[in-house]
Formats: sequence, structure tokens, C-alpha cells
Amino acid sequence: MPLPTEPTTIMKEFVSCLSQQLSELDLLKSMYSNHGEITIADKGILDEINKFIVGDSEFVPNNLEFAINLVISDLKLEICVNLPVNYPNVEPDIYIRCNQLNRRQESNLNAELSDYLKNNHVGEVCLYTAITWLQDNIDTISKNQNQNAELVNSGIDKLCSSSVERFTRFWIYSHHIYNKKKREEIAKKCKELKLTGFCLPGKPGVICIEGDESACKDWWQDIKSMTWKKIVIRKIETFESTEKSNYRFNNFEELHFQSSANTKHANMSEFSKFMSKHGFSDMFNELFGFNE
Repeated sequence: MPLPTEPTTIMKEFVSCLSQQLSELDLLKSMYSNHGEITIADKGILDEINKFIVGDSEFVPNNLEFAINLVISDLKLEICVNLPVNYPNVEPDIYIRCNQLNRRQESNLNAELSDYLKNNHVGEVCLYTAITWLQDNIDTISKNQNQNAELVNSGIDKLCSSSVERFTRFWIYSHHIYNKKKREEIAKKCKELKLTGFCLPGKPGVICIEGDESACKDWWQDIKSMTWKKIVIRKIETFESTEKSNYRFNNFEELHFQSSANTKHANMSEFSKFMSKHGFSDMFNELFGFNE
């Protein structure tokens, strides 16, 4: 029967990828061995991964998440890493936090890093390469950001920038979304900024917002500042106009596709149907790393 072949191939891919992840983590630990330089979010995840690799568990482990705390050019950086099960075949999720940078500077730094990864990732482990890129480029990025800040203060950038507001759609992935107050704040902020989309609570959590570019950015700055185990932007779609035809949702809503087997997990089958209904089948695959 041909049916078992595909799952076996996928499992072999996962085993290969997870083995490479552990090897890369060991390398990073040897390089950044001081206390607190590398912290792993889930202390039991390494045991889960090892059991899966040797065949003692048939359950695919959660994503490997850890933070690397470094000082580069006098900036204290927290490099938050989330590795999908099929990394390095797919790009890693890396987000930089730095209290010495303002929100715009931090956002621009992450955008530059994201562009670098998209343009240079070739299906190989790349975390140390990304750190090296940060070390080589953070001075230039910070300098450019300071120059841009001066332009904002002087008003010159207003004369040079386009007056046309762009339409954007943010796709956001979170390790989990349970907290009632966070969920209320997510919806409240969308209403205030006139954004449409949805929030899928549970583990994992997914949020989609769409609307004026500036409003989406304001929403993201406020929401990401909350305490999260992990929250990242998977993709940003940008359109040159704010015409109503770009909107896929009429309002912002919280989805409820509970799995009967586990009330903390959303029913992915129902969510997949919801995404297909709105023309986002490819995005469903991208959110969960199913694309090749």
C-alpha cells in the first residue's frame, strides 16, 4: 500500500532535521557557555526530541525554543529562536529584543534580519551565520536608524514620503494564546484601530490582522510588548492601496474550533477549512511549516 510511504518519508525528514538542530544547539552552547547566555524555554523539550529521534516516541515534539543573550556593540540583545520541526529545511524564526532600542529601531532591525534570512537561507543550519551577520551589520543599521529618526524630527521625511497609506495583512504565530485579558486586549485594540481579521486561541495560537499599514504596526507594537512565551510575525502581505477589495474579513473575531480530544488545542481540521474558505490554503501551510 502506498499510503504509509509518505508519513515514513516525513518522519525521516523530521528525524534528520531535529538531529541537526541538536547538533547546532550543542555548537552554540560551546561558543556561548557563560551562565545565562543560552536559555531554553521548555526544559523537557530536549528529552522529547531525543526520544523521537531514537524511536522511543511516535509523537512529533514541539518546536525547539531558546534565547541567546549577547552584548554586541554595547547593545544587550536577546535573540529569541524558534525552530520549526523541519528546520533547517525551512527558515528559523528569529526575533531580536533590545531595551536600548525604541520600538521603531527594534522593528527595523528585525525586518533587516528577516530579509537577510529570506535571501540567504539555503536549507542548511544558519543560526551562527545570522549571529555573525548581526555582529557585522548592527552598527550600520543603528546608524541608519538614528539618521532616519533625525529626519522624522526635522520633518524632512514627511516631504519625501508618499501620502498614500498602504493596506497590509499580518500573519502572526504564537506558542499559545490562553489568557483571557490578552485575548480581550487583542480584540479591543483591533476595534480601536479599525482592523479586521481573527484570533485563533489555543496551542498554537494564530492571529491575522488587516487594515492600514500604520494601524497594523501600532497594533503589533502594543501586543508584542505583552509577556509571551513566543510570538512572531510569520508573514506580512502589503498592497499599494486601501481599497475595500483587499479586505478578506468584515470584522475582527475570535474563532472557536475546539478539539474534543484536548480542549487546549484548536481543531486544525476545522481551522484548515476556515482558511480554505477565505482563500488562504497556502497560508495555512506556511503558518505551520508544511510548505517545502
